[in-house]
Amino acid sequence: MIDINISLLYQLANFLILLIVLNVILFKPIRQIMREREQGISSALGDARHAQERMQNLLDSYNTSLAEAKQKAAAVYNTGYQQGLDAQRDMISAERAKAGEMLDKARAEIAAASVAARGDLKKEAERLSQDITTKLLGRAV
Repeated sequence: MIDINISLLYQLANFLILLIVLNVILFKPIRQIMREREQGISSALGDARHAQERMQNLLDSYNTSLAEAKQKAAAVYNTGYQQGLDAQRDMISAERAKAGEMLDKARAEIAAASVAARGDLKKEAERLSQDITTKLLGRAV
């Protein structure tokens, strides 16, 4: 029985020595590698979160800038459109004034021509009446 106990003690001692040696040679480096890997993954995830936050901030900034640019473009467009309408109204008013002046001038010319034509017709009527009278009477009146 003693042989079995000593043998058991040797095996237990061998097992403990092997466990200590494996711990130093194998388990501690593997645990260290696992810790480093976990820290690397955590660091990469943190960097990814920071990058995502930066990207979101840049996207928000871009959207804000885009909205401001759209507002400025709309304001410039509206201003230009309004200026175009004002210029168009001014041009139409000027052309209407010219047309009114031309119409007044044409009416004055027509009135002057009408007066001149009436005068000519009156003279012609008098001459014709004298000619008719002369032909009817046979003598000059």
